[in-house]
Amino acid sequence: MRPLLLITRFLERDRSPAWLVTCGMALAAGYVCVTFGMAFLLGTGPFWANPRGPWLMDPNDSIDSVDVLVMRVAYQAFVHAPWGLPLFYVPGLGAPAGTSVALLDVLPLVALPGKALTWVTGAWSTGAGATGPMLNPYGIWVAACFILAALFAVLLLMALGQKSLLAAIAASLLAISMPALLYRFGHIALLGQFILIAALWRYVRDLPAREAGRRSAWWVGLLCTAALIHPYLLAMAGAIYAAAVLRRCDAERPGWRGVWREPVTIAGCIAAVLVACGYVGKGTGTSASADGFGYFSMNLLSPFWPQRSGLFPGFHDLLAGRAGQYEGFNYLGAGVLLLVAVAVAASWRSLPDLLHRHLILLVTFVYLTLFAVSNIVYGGTHLLLYLPLPDAVQFLAGIFRSSGRMFWPCGYAIALFSLALALRHLPFGWKTAVVLGCCALQVIDANPLRARMTQLAHRQAPLQLDHAAWAARMRQADQILVTPPFGCGRLALDAVQLELQQVAITTGRPINTVYNSRLRDDCAASVRAAMQGPWDAHTLYVFLQANGIESTPPDWRPPGLACTLFGHGVWCLGRQDDAE
Repeated sequence: MRPLLLITRFLERDRSPAWLVTCGMALAAGYVCVTFGMAFLLGTGPFWANPRGPWLMDPNDSIDSVDVLVMRVAYQAFVHAPWGLPLFYVPGLGAPAGTSVALLDVLPLVALPGKALTWVTGAWSTGAGATGPMLNPYGIWVAACFILAALFAVLLLMALGQKSLLAAIAASLLAISMPALLYRFGHIALLGQFILIAALWRYVRDLPAREAGRRSAWWVGLLCTAALIHPYLLAMAGAIYAAAVLRRCDAERPGWRGVWREPVTIAGCIAAVLVACGYVGKGTGTSASADGFGYFSMNLLSPFWPQRSGLFPGFHDLLAGRAGQYEGFNYLGAGVLLLVAVAVAASWRSLPDLLHRHLILLVTFVYLTLFAVSNIVYGGTHLLLYLPLPDAVQFLAGIFRSSGRMFWPCGYAIALFSLALALRHLPFGWKTAVVLGCCALQVIDANPLRARMTQLAHRQAPLQLDHAAWAARMRQADQILVTPPFGCGRLALDAVQLELQQVAITTGRPINTVYNSRLRDDCAASVRAAMQGPWDAHTLYVFLQANGIESTPPDWRPPGLACTLFGHGVWCLGRQDDAE
């Protein structure tokens, strides 16, 4: 028993902040290296050559998502484009209007230093099959997402008064093994969920009024960083900030100016960041809202049903009343669910007072949960409630149409606040056994998701096109016109469209097509317009064809142009008489 007692004392004794932070980050770094491998993290592995695959499903699914490839193409276009304002405006992608690639999940926080470093070093990739700039910062970003999640989880536990090595280990393990984080591998920007843990930390550490300047600086930095990662993460972190401001107002009773000065300043800084990056204005050409609210929602049972579970493999399939509810994957994990039960049992006497003191934050989490569930409520496969929304409300809700994601802050708060309660109220010895047991359950339960990331990170998808041949063609043309537009491909031609964009970028030719999920293309009208001409011998025309999409007739050719069949349609360049 003496060795166990010594281990318990070692783990439960308070430590210095530097020691705890180092321990948490080192644990996360080891997890990242084991999961991804150094080639992936350095941006040079086979994955990055053509990153498409079944990101949000199983590695063996037939659904082939292009989300990571879209980000990669957007980054290439951004790096090859000249500097200007808005920063992320690329005139040659989606020409002639151009495109703000900030809307393509290019991840401004990573892309800006990546472009700056590429321009300074001149590290361009060249040659046949080039995939863009050699300096690829996104592998490092993936590693940073896990390491920073562990860092802020440790800081949050320290702010809650838990400064033991046990607290640091447990907080790190829970943060990096949250199923909602591991599941998001296919949306590289949305791996930045550490920003939500950081917002919870700043909520707990919200400084008193006498340090208002320092308090404002923290929130400005945090929310502007969120704006440079992804609008969804900004909205979630902003909700936590709003709860902090309202709690502050309730406690400090400031005057009217004191209430509004900081939020208005922060809103102005965020607006400046969004405008500079190009989320509005030139190159957007889209509505802020999109269809899908109520479809991309969270199932009521999603936090509790053991989907993708390592402990309950019989419940592996995604729980969805509608197909789009994969966006609402929010299983908490067996370890977290057990920890919640332990925390409630250990602290039930003080829990009502605690909830009352943080009632505003609790209400915020309830609102986020309701928004995640949406107006079309499913419990498992059963439709429980449908509330029709007025057009104006539907439009506003459509700004964040993938509402199922909005539960993420709630999930992290449940896991880490429950950990703090368990550490605070469990007796000596028991807390080590129980907390480490819950962490072990969580890691095992989430392991299929971790293993899935490992498999996908070593996957190399085959190319759809011969990039060298297409580069040679494009160098003979002044511009590339692709018909039909990107959104008309219905997945069948997405990879082909993106590879055409990729080659156009590396050859420096403007191309009319671009991926943007919020563009509204009239496919039939676009095809009819493309068939009207006028025709230019120095333009490369690409007419794509696939089953089930609006396209030109199989035997139709532009009059007077030299055309050639290829595996996905017809391309035309130069005059027919010249070819003969």
